[in-house]
Amino acid sequence: MLIEIRCDKFREKTIGFHSGLNVVLGDSVATNSIGKSTLLMVLDFVYGGESFLDHNKDVVDELGHHDYFFTFQFGKELVYFRRGTHTPDLVYKCDDKYSEVDPISIEEYTAFLKASYSLGDIELSFRSIVSLFSRVWGKENLDVKRPLHSFKSQKPSDCVTNAIKLFEKYEPIKILSENVKNKNDEKSTINKAAKTGLISKTTKTKYKENITKINTIDSEIEEIKNNLKKYAVNISEIANREVMELKVEKDRLLEEKLRLDSRLLRVRNDLNQNKSIKSKHLEPLVKYFPDVNTSKLEEVESFHSSITKILRKELKSSEAELASLLSSICEEIDLIDTKISTSLAELDNPTIVIDRVYELSQDHSVASKEIEYFEMDTQIKSDLKEAKELLAAEKARILELIENILNDKNRRNVTAIYSEEKRSPTLNLGQNSYTFDLVEDTGTGKAYSNLILLDLAFLEVTALPFLVHDSVLFKNIQNDAVAKLIDLYESTGKQTFIAIDEIEKYGDVPEKKLKAKKVVQLDNKNVLYIKDWRK
Repeated sequence: MLIEIRCDKFREKTIGFHSGLNVVLGDSVATNSIGKSTLLMVLDFVYGGESFLDHNKDVVDELGHHDYFFTFQFGKELVYFRRGTHTPDLVYKCDDKYSEVDPISIEEYTAFLKASYSLGDIELSFRSIVSLFSRVWGKENLDVKRPLHSFKSQKPSDCVTNAIKLFEKYEPIKILSENVKNKNDEKSTINKAAKTGLISKTTKTKYKENITKINTIDSEIEEIKNNLKKYAVNISEIANREVMELKVEKDRLLEEKLRLDSRLLRVRNDLNQNKSIKSKHLEPLVKYFPDVNTSKLEEVESFHSSITKILRKELKSSEAELASLLSSICEEIDLIDTKISTSLAELDNPTIVIDRVYELSQDHSVASKEIEYFEMDTQIKSDLKEAKELLAAEKARILELIENILNDKNRRNVTAIYSEEKRSPTLNLGQNSYTFDLVEDTGTGKAYSNLILLDLAFLEVTALPFLVHDSVLFKNIQNDAVAKLIDLYESTGKQTFIAIDEIEKYGDVPEKKLKAKKVVQLDNKNVLYIKDWRK
């Protein structure tokens, strides 16, 4: 726990702390800008925070750079440190006289605090654990409707995850999340391989076709194996089978060639017939019809000639394309004719059996790989879906457990502070978001009371080591409720730091308790630092 903070800029050079509740007292008229919130920011700075440097720049501007010396007690051991505003990324280990011993980084320092407070099993940094629950004016964690947000731009999903980690329930989610990640990586690898052409992207229809193809190939190979002697004596059967396959393909190509020949013939006829009328052709027309308007006819003919040129260009393009396709098909037909001739020429050559088996095995290999990749892709998708469902189910189970623990603790605390008739706020944790329902009472005082009670619930049921609450949280809470909250802070058995003023209004007993727990008292004349720059 924190034992003391020293600073030569403090009016009281040393401020000591104790176990349980530590109170920074203001005066009876709630004077502002006397140092209550600033001291809580200094506490946050001592615990490795940065908000003091950002929000309280006026302290450095008025006092210059300065150092804070502080002592912790862990078990029976006292440890001493110094952290300054000039080089806040360095923390110095000190001896009991606060003489420097060894400089360490702020990361090493907060890691030391995490270990010393026995928080090693929580998969969060020390600052991620404590920063949310240091609620001081100037930080971004005072929104009563978003109590799990350490800062405004924080993702709700991260807030939910942090709550799970604080409850030390993250390990099964971590394992399942890693499994989902691995499955996603496998799926991504398959997709990349398919895009780059390393494997064939197979559809379900092609998959079924490949299974049929494999069965056909297996049957033929089995037939060859079982009738090898027969094929050795008369291998014309296997040759004829291959010739038949080639003929079927040739017939298909011949049909395509016939279709293209017909199209090409039509195009060439169109080219031959696509001629324009020349001026000399108009002379017989004038002879029989002297009054005809030849200028108009020539104008029409000029337009017709322009259209003809465009059509001829398009027809020429189609002619070239069709001729190219026809040439390609003719080459394929010639290749098939060559294969047929070769096959028929080798009827007495036993190697045709070997060639056929080799060809079948190649087809079998391609089809098998496509089947394998399709089944692998299908299995990965199925595994990924199952992994996501398991993760969602486990996360939902854990979130429900955390909800129940916190809401039950809230209900008990609300009953202790108010009465059994009062409805308690409800925290609802979703997979990637959360809500904090403040029931029908949405007044400022009740809202901040609900925020305090939620923090106290976290403090009681998790390993959270301390709380820091500023006076702004208590301003509008009804007096008798504040009096009972004081008892709750004390009952946690952990260090809590609060700033509060106007304590007389809470009654004699709460006033005495608060004074007994004070660590410093500030007022209009006795401010935190040696300099008062309000005027």
